[in-house]
Amino acid sequence: MIIKKFTAPTMTEALAKVRDELGTEAIILSTKSSRAGGVFDFVGRSAVEVTAAVDDDRSGGKSGVSRSMRTTASPVGPSEARNYPPANTVAYTPSAGRKAAPAVSDETSMKELSARVNIDAVIEDIRELKNAVKVLSDTALAGELSGLPPRLAQLLNAMNASGYDDRVSKRVIRQLLNDLGGSELGELSLIIDRAVDLLMAGVGDISPVVFAGAKPRIVAFVGPTGTGKTTTIAKLSTDFSLNRGKKVSVLSIDTKRVDAVGQLKAYCRIVDIPLHIDYNPDELPGIMPKLMNCDVVLVDTPGLAPMDKKQMMDMIEFLQRLVPQEVHLTVSVTTSLGEMKRIFENFSILKPNRIIFTKLDETESYGPMISFAIFSKKPVSYVTFGQSVPGDFAVADPESVIRKNLNSKPQ
Repeated sequence: MIIKKFTAPTMTEALAKVRDELGTEAIILSTKSSRAGGVFDFVGRSAVEVTAAVDDDRSGGKSGVSRSMRTTASPVGPSEARNYPPANTVAYTPSAGRKAAPAVSDETSMKELSARVNIDAVIEDIRELKNAVKVLSDTALAGELSGLPPRLAQLLNAMNASGYDDRVSKRVIRQLLNDLGGSELGELSLIIDRAVDLLMAGVGDISPVVFAGAKPRIVAFVGPTGTGKTTTIAKLSTDFSLNRGKKVSVLSIDTKRVDAVGQLKAYCRIVDIPLHIDYNPDELPGIMPKLMNCDVVLVDTPGLAPMDKKQMMDMIEFLQRLVPQEVHLTVSVTTSLGEMKRIFENFSILKPNRIIFTKLDETESYGPMISFAIFSKKPVSYVTFGQSVPGDFAVADPESVIRKNLNSKPQ
């Protein structure tokens, strides 16, 4: 019997490795999935580990290693069995285009016969297992956080009041319980500093518009209606032109709303910035030569409704022809965390590589904003906090926002 472990980002890829090395007669002994991402492991990279076995005389030489080099593994021990309850064994079903496995003969053992189940059943078992593990983890964590030291309880209450995702706040508290002890648990300033460090490690990079590389730098702004894309472009174009001495042009493909074009025209006329309006992707070849001597081109796009598939396809065609180096997704901080996640999922097809948070002046609860920055794993570029042009925007500084909500001064 040959027993090997295979690791891959997805179950499909792991099973493909099993098939390629051990053949289609391999039996899946166990599976487990994990994520690696520090304190916030729910934002880390996923990995699937599959342990598979095949009889020596059935491997058909597909394993690609000699008998002396083959790895043998001990049976699953009690601790692993507790963490990962045994699932039905399964044989990998060959994909289309490959020779199918021989039919089961009368001599085939019941064990081998039971192994030939649909792979979808295995995936469903894994999904149920992950849900069970999450429930157990959340239950254990809730018990662990009962009877917290007063300063940690104060921090947890502040995070909850600010709207942080429950998993984020609880994992911060748990990590603080692991890291601190004794008199440290009574020092609120120390606790706040450590909590800020943990949250900042989850937020990641700050990345405003980059003025480097080939010109012009094409920067597109996408997002739902009402998140402030047009106003944000007016703020940035004015700052880049007047304060940073950059040659700026604005390209609007938001031709559905008359007020959007009119608003941009007014802003651009005041600061003497060229505005180009494109009604159709086919017009881009005539517009692009006029933009080539600019340092940066800011692209205003229409707000998209989640169900407007046609408009989304039009947007994809525009961006494919423009090939922007940066795509900033604008998100209002007044939006719920669940809605932020839905927006991110809907706009992921446009490949945003930056996040702009708008309307910080309309709320003092920034927990959803920080939680979303952690979940999205995208750099944050700017924040806006008013309607004034120029002004009322800044390069993102999540640390100051976190400290404001966590209240670093003892009460």
